[in-house]
Amino acid sequence: MMKKITEEFLHFLWKNQSLAGVTLATDSESKIDVLDPGQHNHDSGPDFFNGKVQIDGTIWAGNIELHINASDWLKHGHQDDKSYDSVILHVVYFNDCVITRQNGQIIPVALIKFPSILWEKYNTLLHNDSWIQCQNNFREIPPVLEAQWISRLMIEKLSHKNKILHTYFEKATSHMDDVMNQLLFRCFGLSVNTIPFEMMASVIPYTRLLRTKGNQFQLEALLFGVSGMLHTVLPNDIYMQNLNREYTKYKSTFLEKQVPTQSWKFMRMRPSSFPTIRIAQLASLIHTTYPLTEKLLKTPSLKTLKNMFRVRAGDYWNTHYLFGKESKHSPKFIGQDFFHRIIINGIVPYMFFYGKVTMDQQYSDYAISLLEQVPAEKNEILEKWRKFGLKAHNGLESQGLLYLFKEYCKHKQCLDCQFGNYLILHGKEAS
Repeated sequence: MMKKITEEFLHFLWKNQSLAGVTLATDSESKIDVLDPGQHNHDSGPDFFNGKVQIDGTIWAGNIELHINASDWLKHGHQDDKSYDSVILHVVYFNDCVITRQNGQIIPVALIKFPSILWEKYNTLLHNDSWIQCQNNFREIPPVLEAQWISRLMIEKLSHKNKILHTYFEKATSHMDDVMNQLLFRCFGLSVNTIPFEMMASVIPYTRLLRTKGNQFQLEALLFGVSGMLHTVLPNDIYMQNLNREYTKYKSTFLEKQVPTQSWKFMRMRPSSFPTIRIAQLASLIHTTYPLTEKLLKTPSLKTLKNMFRVRAGDYWNTHYLFGKESKHSPKFIGQDFFHRIIINGIVPYMFFYGKVTMDQQYSDYAISLLEQVPAEKNEILEKWRKFGLKAHNGLESQGLLYLFKEYCKHKQCLDCQFGNYLILHGKEAS
């Protein structure tokens, strides 16, 4: 007997009962037919909303609750929650007690039965400590299912990102371009310096950037001043002296809000990605492209976007990677790989969000089309997926695979994954 079965597995069976060989039985001779399992609820309240069942010829519509033991209803305190009075069917694995509504009316109960091989296959996946749980059986998954699931994952990731952008939007003091500005700062921080770049974006009002955008040097003074980098060493060249002199115009406003110098990371980074270079490039981009939203609403081609973002840091940085330390002459343009990162992590989520906020689908579709045009990223996770036969051909596929690993595989969410679902329901016995 499968005594350690989980409620999550019961939810999986209930959603897939037409495929899983699930049957329902009652202690009486009542006949139960499931017309609609309902909508899975991941928040508080009954497990499935708006289900529809037929009991002895009578159709009932309402919510459905699932438990391992019928007594779990009492254990979870549902008897004191009026929202559970709407439950039309209590589905359980062990029926160990009678459950009633608050008015004393008995709630119909059904015992769920299913082939034991389903639990065995899931349990094998769950306790597989390989890089991904299904890697021993992964090649059983049909290519069509792979493509469909990866595309859906990318939409899921963008929808999740929308929640974050809504917090930006709620705090925005001017308009939507403020959201784009905060996203862009994050992009320039890469993964290593995301937090200090976010701090800069939160300290400098977007309207201040707009007022300053006409003068690139003033932008550099403002950004480097707020970054706190001008105070890490004494000025030892004319450029630093001029930056400090220019920053005195803003110092009284931003002095107490400057980013702590210890927040910046330089170690184990390529010099071209040093935050000094990224800040200088960001100043140049603001100077040439802000306000950015009005340009993006024209849905420019990827080639046009590339030309817009083909900016370089100011002249000083032709011979520097760090303040006061000269290097070989090399103009610091935004490179192609970094441009693609900005598209994937900045422009795409922003335009997808813009389309949802304005209820104009063309902008969300534009975001997806950009993802399909940019090349896939290259990293260790994607290389491992490639070895299993899943090679990302563009940004949409690579982002979907990265999201799959981060949100599903790492947390063993096989029951919520279409790959896991297929292997449990249709695959060979897991090995």
